[in-house]
Amino acid sequence: MAGFAVVDLETTGFAYHSRDRICEVAVVLVDRDGRQEGTYSTLVNPQRDLGAQHVHGISARDARLAPTFDLIAGDLASLLAGRVFVAHNSTFDASFLIAEFARAGWPLSLTREETLCTMRLAAQYGAPAKLGDCCRHFGIPLDDAHEALADAVATAGLLARYIEESPRRDEWDEWLAFGESLQWPSPPRLATPPFARGSASAGGDLLARVSSSLSSAASGAADVVGADEYLDLLDRVLLDRRISAAERVALSSLAGALGLGADDVARLNRRYMLGVVDAVCADDVLTADDRAAIIQLAGLLDLEGLEVEALLASAESRVSSVAGEVELRPGDRIVLTGMSMDRKRELTVLAEARGLVVWPNVTKRVRAVVAQDPASQSEKARKAREYGIPVVQQATLVAFSAH
Repeated sequence: MAGFAVVDLETTGFAYHSRDRICEVAVVLVDRDGRQEGTYSTLVNPQRDLGAQHVHGISARDARLAPTFDLIAGDLASLLAGRVFVAHNSTFDASFLIAEFARAGWPLSLTREETLCTMRLAAQYGAPAKLGDCCRHFGIPLDDAHEALADAVATAGLLARYIEESPRRDEWDEWLAFGESLQWPSPPRLATPPFARGSASAGGDLLARVSSSLSSAASGAADVVGADEYLDLLDRVLLDRRISAAERVALSSLAGALGLGADDVARLNRRYMLGVVDAVCADDVLTADDRAAIIQLAGLLDLEGLEVEALLASAESRVSSVAGEVELRPGDRIVLTGMSMDRKRELTVLAEARGLVVWPNVTKRVRAVVAQDPASQSEKARKAREYGIPVVQQATLVAFSAH
């Protein structure tokens, strides 16, 4: 009998059936006697804002570089298959997993009765229901609550204590036999590397390697026949910071006429973006507008998220001053995103008291989008980057309102 798989999730909210997503998942593998055998944990890119960041503490920059659920679905299913699904409030965790597997194209049937819930069992052992209180009752440490792995390890400790104190061994054996019979979907295992909290800020070496590879690609692109003509047209197309359908056709037609393949075009697009970085760094200051321009243009050229991070990191390393704020003036329109309704109300009062206009949606006339985390992936933040509008932190608005 394989044993138990203790699961904990951090999510963007509670609406698993509609807008909310998993942003961190952890699994602790436990043998039939409650001994821990191994752990797995990764952040998950929810492809939206992160919700209550003050609770789970996940940064938007980390989440943006983390794998999406479809990339870990096979790895996760392989860990859970043949084991008993265990969680503290298992209905919540199972509901989110069912929804995420379905979105990835792999339907999962997992009812409340088919999961083992350490919260539901707590009363049988004279313990309170909440995870923290239950752990304190048994003397089980829980140092980093609302980090998925910490919560999963603590829940595994509770399971071990339940097994130890249980008067009946056969009930656990029945669960183990049932776990072996439960059918899990079988997405392909992609062996996607887990992405830990803090990896984006601690990943300087990785970003440096990506920057180096982009530089190498740029220098190599100088030998591509027709490079100058393609880059000249691209530069003219991007003057208005957009690419229309007709302009995409023109770029594709020119590439075909010059004999440029998809790899050649990708290399030239990267070379162009290095030119953008050169231009924004020429005055030795990197502003919020400069960062927005890099993100916007890279998005138009379909560069991957990690490449965009590399470009931004390269730009930051080449200037002596990084200006993270944007100058606001009375009458400017701003949009608030990625924060609680109470916080939005507070900031709206501050903004309007200084003559700013709090606008409901992002348009090209909006001066800035104010976010709880400037790396937010909310729809408003994404649209702002498409338009080249700076996405700034709340401190920008608070500082302006204090003047």
